[in-house]
Amino acid sequence: MSVKRNCFDEIRLTLAIVVFFSHAQEISGAFMWGEFFDFNFAIKGFFAISGYLVTKSYFSSASVYDFFEKRIRRIYPAYIAVIGYCFLVGFFVTSLSVAEFLSSSSLYKYLIFNLVFLNFLQPSIPGAFEGWSISAVNGSLWTIKIEIMLYLLIPLIVFLYRKIGTRAGFCVMFAGGVLWFTYFTHGFDLPMGAVLARQFPGQLPYFAMGSFLAAKEIRSEIRYALLLISSVYILCDVPSGISDYANMIMYPLFVIGLAQIGSLSIGVGRVGDLSYGVYLFHFPTLQMFKYFSLFEVYPYFSLLSAALVTFSLAYASWVFVERPFLRRSSHYVHESARDK
Repeated sequence: MSVKRNCFDEIRLTLAIVVFFSHAQEISGAFMWGEFFDFNFAIKGFFAISGYLVTKSYFSSASVYDFFEKRIRRIYPAYIAVIGYCFLVGFFVTSLSVAEFLSSSSLYKYLIFNLVFLNFLQPSIPGAFEGWSISAVNGSLWTIKIEIMLYLLIPLIVFLYRKIGTRAGFCVMFAGGVLWFTYFTHGFDLPMGAVLARQFPGQLPYFAMGSFLAAKEIRSEIRYALLLISSVYILCDVPSGISDYANMIMYPLFVIGLAQIGSLSIGVGRVGDLSYGVYLFHFPTLQMFKYFSLFEVYPYFSLLSAALVTFSLAYASWVFVERPFLRRSSHYVHESARDK
């Protein structure tokens, strides 16, 4: 039986690189790329692809337990590793003495809260990056808790697909996310509204759209037409009031439509799934480079060095942490075996 080719690995790695460059600009202050590297687009693209892939994974799982076991195997080992990396970064850059650092209650709050995905309760490590505009050791981790919450919704989403139909089930989930986003964007008159709008379930429309595309078989000619429409949309300068909602449909159509073009695949999966590691490890690496003022002296050399460190950590994480926890049936285990 032939296996349908796609380039999800390549698209996810590209989105992770976009996030890297976006944060490099924000953290270093040495680069002026504007919106060329759009963090928001990349994050929403990740949620859309996640909705697509985990829905496929749920359909292929023997049980709900089987599905969640696979998710834990894929997410948690590398997540633990990056919390350890953040601890080491904090240890080397803290202004506190070793004794003060290791006896600080804030340090243990950081470790405990972050290990259970509640990074917003303690995003910083004592004495590290204090007084900075971004004092969080790893400002990328806020999306992981949303990802986990979206995973927990998958059994409900699929139940609705089977109970009331795929289109109706999608509409329920999509509308729920839109209502949350709308209320906290336009109806919640406090500064925290913008923050809450992007939290769970504010990202649900992107995830739900990805899930719908996984559950609903769409003919290839229609897929290409939708990809063309979404590509034109992305090139247009759409007013923010409209784009806030249009993005919920167009971003998933674009990234998933592009990822389904098998001819774009260059075999990234044979190296491993580095996108997750790049996403996890890049932020504290960039923070550390800024701490040593490297961006001020050698901006582009430092950018290249930070990228090399990030990719090296991502690869090491993949080989020594992530891959050993995957099942033998994993796509990446098979891809790696093809090169042996």
